[in-house]
Amino acid sequence: MKNNWNNLEMAKKRDHKIIITDEAINKIPRIKYRGIPESEYDNLWDLAKNVLKISKEENDSNEVAITYSLDSVKLIEQGERYIGIALGSEHDVDPLSDTTAYHLISSIEECVVIVLHNHPSLSDFSLTDVQFLLRYDNVKMMVVITNLGSISYLVKNKKYNLKKAIILFNESVDKNNEAENLKDLQNAANYFLKNSYMVGIDYDNR
Repeated sequence: MKNNWNNLEMAKKRDHKIIITDEAINKIPRIKYRGIPESEYDNLWDLAKNVLKISKEENDSNEVAITYSLDSVKLIEQGERYIGIALGSEHDVDPLSDTTAYHLISSIEECVVIVLHNHPSLSDFSLTDVQFLLRYDNVKMMVVITNLGSISYLVKNKKYNLKKAIILFNESVDKNNEAENLKDLQNAANYFLKNSYMVGIDYDNR
């Protein structure tokens, strides 16, 4: 993957931080995620709300990432941790900065990473989010929540093709590097989202 992304950080560091409210937490929708067992819907709903709660109460409305194992029942029976929580800064969070999250992503068959973004998004997913999803094979789904309570996700389906996904990603990065304004940056990220179905990744936003 290409690392010379001229405008990725500029794309994230825009506008002012949105302070989380109880109203935003309460409006988080319960989603029937494609490709995810129905038995996990309530767990993921609770985790989505907890991302905002943790940010509001413990991290000054800054970014937070929760990593959750879809094999949680087995891990609970073994007395092992199945949730990792990483606290970030106003503009960034690294899920792997948490020891449990690092262990889950390194060794568990399927994980979900739920990330809170603080700023009014030109697009819900950034290309750095997409890169994280593609980099780790066992991260099956990535969920992005804004401080206003909107939610979107990318999930790998049975037709997922990493080589094709990387080609699409690099095309998006090229568009990002050619961007001359914020609208162009939005279009670069949206290029991946609009075409993700072609590489076996389902996208939805609420």
